[in-house]
Amino acid sequence: MLDQIASSSAVAILNRLLMRADWARERLAPFAARVARFEVPPLRLNLAVADDGTFAVAAREAADVTITFDAAALPNLLADPQALMRNVHLSGDAEFAQALSQVLQELRPEPEEELSRFVGDAAAVRLVGFLRAAATQIKQAAERLSASAADYFVAENPMLVSRSEADGFARDVARLRDDVERLAKRIEHIAGEN
Repeated sequence: MLDQIASSSAVAILNRLLMRADWARERLAPFAARVARFEVPPLRLNLAVADDGTFAVAAREAADVTITFDAAALPNLLADPQALMRNVHLSGDAEFAQALSQVLQELRPEPEEELSRFVGDAAAVRLVGFLRAAATQIKQAAERLSASAADYFVAENPMLVSRSEADGFARDVARLRDDVERLAKRIEHIAGEN
């Protein structure tokens, strides 16, 4: 049920973007009737390419190509629309996957244009700019928080060890293992002489 709603929404959004990009529809048209599955956990969207190069909700479950996105990239989507495309896994028909990849990477969502129909041009630009800035601030705050937490647990309240300390410990263990093996061989050698 949720996948159907998400698929219908994705079709509407993608087709809206495709209406402004004749080149993209022309690139997809040769793949009419093929099905692409987009997996963004927990959602699975099955979209079919229509004769005119737009998308429709797929009637069949079997996919010609499967594109799996990294769900961790979703929070960055507003600040960086191409963030979702950076870590994807493609499987299936290589030619179809390449066409989809090219179209999805080149389509540029323009939220300002969509929003301007409701609130006007100036307000849309300001609102989207504010949302992008807020997303960037949230991302930077999360990075600072994780760095501070790591510093606290490593330096101030040592519940964790630093990478350099862990690497040094691993080197010491390897050296001790080698020394024990050499000592065992010496003892073996001495015992063999007596």
